[in-house]
This record gives sequence, structure tokens and C-alpha cells, in this order.
Amino acid sequence: MSGAPSRSAAPAVLSPVAPVTARRVKPVLAVAVRARADGDSAAVGVLRRGEPFTASVTDGAWLHVTTASGITGWVDDGDLRRDDGLRPN
Repeated sequence: MSGAPSRSAAPAVLSPVAPVTARRVKPVLAVAVRARADGDSAAVGVLRRGEPFTASVTDGAWLHVTTASGITGWVDDGDLRRDDGLRPN
């Protein structure tokens, strides 16, 4: 072994792939409001797209919310879109 690169080794060939952002995503019309800041927790209601709500505290990626219809619980922050305010994306 002389330390010289082997001539039998083929160069790696990379193929382009579509970026994840190029996929068409359906809009979310409502997200579950959970009893606890946990995706396995029971749903106590839903937050509908465009429905006003207030967020009081966070727990990691979860927001404690109260919807306009009076439902109180936790919503995964990843399910919300920020534009004029927070809303289901």
C-alpha cells in the first residue's frame, strides 16, 4: 500500500431531488386543542382557521391558548402560521 488513491474507486454521483418546500401542502382548517402540552393528550376542542384566540404561556413547542369560543388548552406551535397573527396554517 503506497497511500496513493485507488484507480478503481468511482466518483460519487449525486442526483438532484425536489426540495421539501416544493411539495404542495393542503391548508390546515383546524388544529386540535389538547388537555396537556403533549400530542398524545386528549383533544378538548379545535381551533379553526381564522378563529381568534389568545396565547398565555409556552411549554417548549406548545402554546396555552383560549379560543374565542372559550376552549382552553394546548396547541402545537408548529401547527400555527404567523402572518397577521397566529392561526392554523
